[in-house]
Amino acid sequence: MAATISDAVALAAADVLMRLMNVVLADIIILGEMSDSAIAALRDKCPDAVARYTWLPACHPAGKSRFSVCVLSRKDYVHVQFQDPILLEDGKSVTKVGLRFAVRLWDDSQWIHLIVSHWPSRLHLDRHDSGRTHIAAFLRHWIEDKIFRGSSHPNIVLVGDFNDEPFDEGLERYLRATRDHDKIKRNPKLFYNPFWRHLSSFEHRLVKHHAADPGTYFHRGGRDTWWRTFDQLIVSSAVLFGTSGWRLDEASTRVVPEAQAGFEIRSTRRIFDHLPIVGHIERQYP
Repeated sequence: MAATISDAVALAAADVLMRLMNVVLADIIILGEMSDSAIAALRDKCPDAVARYTWLPACHPAGKSRFSVCVLSRKDYVHVQFQDPILLEDGKSVTKVGLRFAVRLWDDSQWIHLIVSHWPSRLHLDRHDSGRTHIAAFLRHWIEDKIFRGSSHPNIVLVGDFNDEPFDEGLERYLRATRDHDKIKRNPKLFYNPFWRHLSSFEHRLVKHHAADPGTYFHRGGRDTWWRTFDQLIVSSAVLFGTSGWRLDEASTRVVPEAQAGFEIRSTRRIFDHLPIVGHIERQYP
């Protein structure tokens, strides 16, 4: 969103937020591309969200730019605290790799390392540019050093708009996010990316039986396909297999089906160009 936003955009964003609250029943909501003024406008248009959720803006400086994330969490249920900005500094250039948050329930459940990212657009950094793989490799090394070094089975959730698809070299080869459960059993430091299966346009007539979604971003100028799966949620082996208190519910981790009707994602006059995704992670009790 821009520095100032119109009432139409604020109302549209509030409608999406209400769907995530009341239909999806989200415990944590991550909003991207949120300036301070956009956050203020959304709070004004959605007082129910102000009453029910704690708002944690994360507009931290990054060189000449800033992060633009806001995390909402259900009051008296989920605790979220900001920990680190993840910055790739190369000479005078600074790249926003991600923001790390710590998440747990108020009943002292196991902590989750939540890393939120918005990687450069392909308009500014081409799919084949080595800079894209450099970002992914940097994040992989950062996680190895900051998280895996202190725990053999950490709960890690990566989420965001990567502007790469699951099969692109950065995510698969350098971040090491696989689609293969058996490979992760052999090497628990691999990540698992459930959005590999959201690369298909197959649509069952009943939404609840959809095996896959065609993507999250509608690219009208696409040569061979209109759909891209840029928005993803990726988890560590501990979350995939439930070894450290949390387990991924893969069937419920997908593009938000309830939101699609209100987005007009294919319209040339669309306000939003990405569909939201939902990740469902269940508490595992001893």
